[in-house]
Amino acid sequence: MPNSQKPAPQPKQARAHSTIDVVLAEANKAIKEGGESAVRVQEISAKTNVSIGSIYHHFGDRDGLIRAAYMQTFRGAIQKDIDRVKHFMMKMTSAKEMAEHYDEMLAFLNHHFEKLPARDRASTIGSTTGRPLLKAAIVAVQSELVTSLTEVMELLKERGILKQHLEPRAAAVFTLGMLHGRVIAEFDSTPVGDQAWNTSMLTAFSGLFVGSEEIQLWNQLAAKTA
Repeated sequence: MPNSQKPAPQPKQARAHSTIDVVLAEANKAIKEGGESAVRVQEISAKTNVSIGSIYHHFGDRDGLIRAAYMQTFRGAIQKDIDRVKHFMMKMTSAKEMAEHYDEMLAFLNHHFEKLPARDRASTIGSTTGRPLLKAAIVAVQSELVTSLTEVMELLKERGILKQHLEPRAAAVFTLGMLHGRVIAEFDSTPVGDQAWNTSMLTAFSGLFVGSEEIQLWNQLAAKTA
């Protein structure tokens, strides 16, 4: 397999994980500060004390390093937050109970967008144009995220919380779509504030769930924090 087509590294040893993480952190920093042209293997080697040979061993070539950096950024914050959502939802037995934790969910969204602005995710998606290997890598990551969130939606459907006519994977895609959609506000000349966006997002999210009384309570709680 040509180096340019080498898949993202999946080391088994802890030491190799540490090496990869430090290199990817530096590559992501370079991309954020100066774009892909700022990713220079020799400079990253010098800053991380990881040999050039080791970098090429793990990533194949410079393009492989950039591809892995994009994948890590795209997956990182969202996967951790999905895991948090899973833990939270495991405790929920009704939409009403979810509504009673509105403030907690609002704080969660605020923290989510602080960690990974939607424009960064949009930039990653845009970078896949004309680059089939990068596109395939991001598609694979996105599929992982959708599948993980689908498990949450399936749990909610089993508990009678997700509306029965909704397909769990579609609900998961819709939810992730709202997260990505935040980029519209971030690029607006008169941007909508975080609180206003997140309140609107939670109100739309509540429409996935069963019970008019529960949804009314949800909206009342939203109104109090707006």
